[in-house]
Amino acid sequence: MKTIKLAFLLLLFPLISFAWNAGGHSTAGAIAYTYLKKNNPVILQKVLATLQYHPWYHTRWADTLSKINPDQKDITLFMLASVWPDEVRRIPELGGGEKTKWHYINYPFVPENENITALAPENINAVEKLNALLIELKTQKESKEKAINLCWLFHILQDLHQPLHTIGLFDINHPTGDRGGNDTYIKFVDSTRAWVLHSYWDKLVHVETSGYQTYAQKLLDMRMYKPSKLKELKSNLKVEDWVKNESWNLAVSKAYLKGTIKGTKENPTQVNITYDQEARAIAERRVVLSGIRLARSLIELYL
Repeated sequence: MKTIKLAFLLLLFPLISFAWNAGGHSTAGAIAYTYLKKNNPVILQKVLATLQYHPWYHTRWADTLSKINPDQKDITLFMLASVWPDEVRRIPELGGGEKTKWHYINYPFVPENENITALAPENINAVEKLNALLIELKTQKESKEKAINLCWLFHILQDLHQPLHTIGLFDINHPTGDRGGNDTYIKFVDSTRAWVLHSYWDKLVHVETSGYQTYAQKLLDMRMYKPSKLKELKSNLKVEDWVKNESWNLAVSKAYLKGTIKGTKENPTQVNITYDQEARAIAERRVVLSGIRLARSLIELYL
C-alpha cells in the first residue's frame, strides 16, 4: 500500500507541527482508525459517515482530501477530525471562549514542604466535557452538530493523555498555579535554550518519514503495545481513573520529578538526556493508549 510521505503531509497540513496538539493528535487519530479497521470495520464506516456531516468536510477538508490517494482518505479524515478543535481556537463560536477550557483540567499538585493553598480545577474542564460528550453522542442524530461533537471527543480524549493537560503545579514560584506547565521552564545540559515545560511535552510525539498510517501500524504491531499487554486498559476504566491514575501521576513523577522541576523563565530547572529519553517513551505509550481508548469509545457509542 502506498503511504503519504512526510513532506507531502506537511504540505497538506500546514498547521500541523510535531506536537501533541497536532502531530500527536494525528498519530492518535491514525491509531484509532487502524484499530477500528482491524477490529470493527462496521463501526469505522459509521464514524466516517458522521464525519462527512462536518461543515468543513466539503470546504476546507475537501481540498486536502482531493490531493491524496483514495486509500488514504479515510485515515486522513480521522487525523483532520483530531486536529480540528485546535484549528478553531481563534474562532469564538467554534473553539473560543469557554471552549478553550475543554482542552485541559488542572488537578493541583503541591510538592512536599510547600506551604501553598492550591486552587481546585474549574467547573468547565476537559473531564467534565468528555463525560458529557460520551453521553450526548450516544443518542445524537446524524448532523453537523454530531460531527462537531465527535471531533471534540477525539481531541479531548487525546489531550487528556498528555500528562501536562491534567495538572497545575502550586509552589513558591507558582503560588497561583503554573497552568499545566505553561509557566514552568526547563533547560537541558549544554544548551542555552529554556523550554516551556508544557511545550516540551507537547513536542514529544514524532512521526517517521513513512507517514502516519505506517507509524500507527508499527506501534500497534509492537508486542508491548498489544491491548492485552497494556495493563492500563484493564485497571482504569473510567475517564477520571485514567486521567488521575495515569496522566496526573505521570506528570507528578516524570514531568515535574515530584516537585524538583519548578524553574522560571529566568532560572529554568536543568535536566539531562535521561529525562528526555524517559519522556519520549512515556509520550509514545500515552499516544497509543489514547488511540486505542478512542477506538473502543467509538465502538461503544455506535453499537
